[in-house]
Amino acid sequence: MKKMFLGLSLAVAALGFLMSPAMAAPVLSVSDQAFLASLAAPVPAAKRPHIALKDTCTANCAGGGTVTCSGGGSCTAVDGNCSVGEPGHVVCGGVTTSCPACPADCDELFSNCELSCDPCPIKFFQCSPYRCRCDFLHCGF
Repeated sequence: MKKMFLGLSLAVAALGFLMSPAMAAPVLSVSDQAFLASLAAPVPAAKRPHIALKDTCTANCAGGGTVTCSGGGSCTAVDGNCSVGEPGHVVCGGVTTSCPACPADCDELFSNCELSCDPCPIKFFQCSPYRCRCDFLHCGF
């Protein structure tokens, strides 16, 4: 009996090896077959979906706040540093977005106010926001 069972098992195993792979595979639906065929077919480059990378860059402005841009591909951000005259900016897709200009040094603004009022004295001066008013009633003409 053991010999017969062993012989029958070997015969079934041999038949399994002789079967074609298509018979052993599960039956696929028509939509599954179409999907698999689409994966195997080459797709022209013009019809391939375009996957655009979208990067976002943010720069810290020297006078406070930030500027941000998003675009396809790469972008760059430069933080503000007024000691080198850079207010801060971002570039996305070749388009530059800048921070507001660096605030001027208050002493420099006061000197400019004096020059613009000369020979009259300064009536009112404010650094930020910049305001300069001359006292035209007391000019030394």
